[in-house]
Amino acid sequence: MRRALLLPALAAVVLLGAVVLQAFNPAEEIAAPKPAHLEDAIPLEAGEWRGEAVALGATEFVSGKVAQVLNYDDVFNARYRSGARELTVYVAYWGAGRMPVRLVASHTPDRCWTENGWSCVEMRFDERRSVAGRALQSADWRRFLDPEGRSTHVLFWHLIEGEVYDYGERFNAIPHPLEWWKDAMRQLVSGSREQYFMRIGSNVPFEEIWDDPGVQEIVAALAKLGLSAEPSGDNPVGQ
Repeated sequence: MRRALLLPALAAVVLLGAVVLQAFNPAEEIAAPKPAHLEDAIPLEAGEWRGEAVALGATEFVSGKVAQVLNYDDVFNARYRSGARELTVYVAYWGAGRMPVRLVASHTPDRCWTENGWSCVEMRFDERRSVAGRALQSADWRRFLDPEGRSTHVLFWHLIEGEVYDYGERFNAIPHPLEWWKDAMRQLVSGSREQYFMRIGSNVPFEEIWDDPGVQEIVAALAKLGLSAEPSGDNPVGQ
């Protein structure tokens, strides 16, 4: 009985320590200015798909003004349509020194969507896909139902200095205490790192649209931003 109580208590202590460190920053970080690049990097028209930029909705944050909560350097949020098929693409970018990894990691669909009335009904981990014959970094896959019962298929990636963040094979409505603690320690030593968060949503299974030329063009643009598992050296950031 004591051992069963000890493990949750230890996890709570670790998480509390991470929260305290989140508020404590002995050396204020100043992010180097980065030019906006996402709007130019991701097409709004691709094949038969026509897109439009849309405002960030309630699913992107839990409370407060979205820009203040996410504190990004650049963001792209668009909805594409081809007939009855709908695709959404969300990409946020943080330069080095802008945001701690653990804070970006706390804004996954697992947390933000479910706190806004969505429910996850299926999930997969280490999802492997490719574009134009090139492998992409592994993704988390989910199928959500919105408050009206409509289904959305989701792939998302969190990249830190070009490497995918490992959320583990778990539903991440609550951040992993150990990962929060590790990032807090790393931030104290070397500061926050460059990050992207990318999410693709579809109202139909990805298997039905993935090979569509327009979808391939959109995903290829994300691959150039760092999503490719085979870097080509043409990332438009950091040039």
